[in-house]
Formats: sequence, C-alpha cells, structure tokens
Amino acid sequence: MRAETLVITSESRELARVRAWLGEQLARRGLDSHAQSALQVAVGELTTNSIKHAYEGRAGEPIHISVESREDSVVIQVEDFGKPFDPSRYRHPDLDEMNESGVGLYIVKRLADELTYDLARERGTRWTLVKYQAGTRPRSA
Repeated sequence: MRAETLVITSESRELARVRAWLGEQLARRGLDSHAQSALQVAVGELTTNSIKHAYEGRAGEPIHISVESREDSVVIQVEDFGKPFDPSRYRHPDLDEMNESGVGLYIVKRLADELTYDLARERGTRWTLVKYQAGTRPRSA
C-alpha cells in the first residue's frame, strides 16, 4: 500500500481531523484497535508539539502527516517547518510531579516501537514513528 499524506494547518481544531484520518489509514493497513488508538494519541502529541513549540501557537502553518506500510511495520511521519526541536533542551519528565514539560514526548516514546527525528533540514523537524505489526519483531541494528 502506498504512502498517504494529510496536510493540516497549525490549529488545535485540526486534531480531530488528524485522528479520524489516521484511524482510517491504520485500519486499512490491518492494525488492531489498540495499536490504532496508541498511534492516534502519539501523533496527536507530536502534532500538538508542532503547533505549540515549532510554530509557537501561530495558526495557519503547515503540518504534514504521512503513513506508509512496510512489510513488517507501519511508518508515520509528522513534519513541520517551524522552529526545530532542540534535543539539548528536552528534559525527561518527573512523573511524580504534575509538570507538563516533556510529558508528550515521553508518551510518544512509550506508544511507538521506534521514534526518531530529523533536524538536518532547512526548517523544522520531521518525526518518524514505527509500529511493528503484531507478531513481528524489530530488525536488529
């Protein structure tokens, strides 16, 4: 199945559209409802981060979300063209505290089998999530 892409703008009202579109894409690719829900939450977190951090709340900026099937997995990319993610500023959240900082990425890392980011671009960040099909294992590096 070929890759499909949804382009949204940087407004929180677009999150419901992302969730619906992504649910359809993942169902067509045979992911079970648990994996679909997990990935919808993960992509929602990354999209919210793009709105909040990359675009600093500015509306109308592009965010691209793509889904691609591979033999053993589904690959989702969330791409923005704003302020790039700064890994040196990321702090793992203290889950005993009620702080909000860093919780979104923590959730994404827990829900995806793999999470990487690409900063070697002219602008912005491209996040890549991988979810392996049930019964398959990640390839060894």
